[in-house]
Amino acid sequence: MQRVSDDFGKNLSVSASAAMEYESQGEKMLKRVNELMAAREDISELLGMNPLYIMYDNNSNHLQFISNVIKLNDYDLLAKSLPWVYKTYTSRDFSVEFFPEVLKAWMKAIDEFLTPESAAQVIEVYLEMLDSHNAAVEHAQEGLIQMKVDEDWKAIERQTVLALLTGDYKKLREIANREINSEKLLADFYLKVVQPAMYEIGYLWQTGEISIAEEHLATSLMNRLMASTYSMIETVPSHPRRKAVVLSSQNEYHELGARILADLLELSGWNVSYLGANTPVSEVLKHLKKNLPFLLAISVTMSFNLDLTKKLIQSVHNDSDFKTMRIMVGGLVINESEDLWKRLGADGTAESADEAIELAKQWWKERE
Repeated sequence: MQRVSDDFGKNLSVSASAAMEYESQGEKMLKRVNELMAAREDISELLGMNPLYIMYDNNSNHLQFISNVIKLNDYDLLAKSLPWVYKTYTSRDFSVEFFPEVLKAWMKAIDEFLTPESAAQVIEVYLEMLDSHNAAVEHAQEGLIQMKVDEDWKAIERQTVLALLTGDYKKLREIANREINSEKLLADFYLKVVQPAMYEIGYLWQTGEISIAEEHLATSLMNRLMASTYSMIETVPSHPRRKAVVLSSQNEYHELGARILADLLELSGWNVSYLGANTPVSEVLKHLKKNLPFLLAISVTMSFNLDLTKKLIQSVHNDSDFKTMRIMVGGLVINESEDLWKRLGADGTAESADEAIELAKQWWKERE
């Protein structure tokens, strides 16, 4: 994604106490913002005739996102996210004027519910977003997320996308059966067909060309396909001590990337526990205690799940039973900020599943 401005956020700093106050008063502020916006005479025009509940959902996501941003003081992430947000909203007919108006409503709520000292710090973040409004509108197209497709696999990837969009599972199976007959080809299919195809589905959703229901159907079909294709290949014998736990963060429902990594780790000889999506931190810790893996890999797609990811990582670091465990984080939001993985407390990151496999191998060699 493109940065709104190279100078965005350079002078911003929200104290830990102000960030905690923002979070603790969040529900009150959210209710106030919704009241202020819903009462506007021009709200239908601002929402592009979308129902109010969509705005309510978006405002709730905003609260979680900004809470994460100011806790981490990661304004680079905020700058990179603004064009994506603008494009996603306007693709669904929201007016570009919605953004400054809702930001002003948030500032009013912040001023009402936070102490003056905390409010002053947080409002600076909102003023920065307001000042960047025109740039965010201009660069909204650059906020679109696409993935380059390997030329040798491009035709297969296009066939896969078409089958996903038409809900044709039989066609998906035909493609997979035709292309996969070895561990190497299964890995290639995951990395060069599945990943870019799902990025394309996400792109079509972001631009408003497909609905949420169609995006969910495509994801469901792909999960079903991966379950069936993996069973086509004989399991590689795993090293008894080379244990890995792979999951998506709590409150995270995007699990395709984590599932790809789990399967590829298994194909590389790891003994993998795949916990899927939205596993509570407390339950993850119980599983780690019971199995004591060497590697914990966490996938995070949505920025408002960063705080829960950090909580899990800190809990692992604070437990002496896990002192030799290595923690890797990855996913869309992690890739958008160069040092975010360090702020979360992880030991490393990887931009793709194949990079993650190589990093895991490197860590294991260092251990030996």
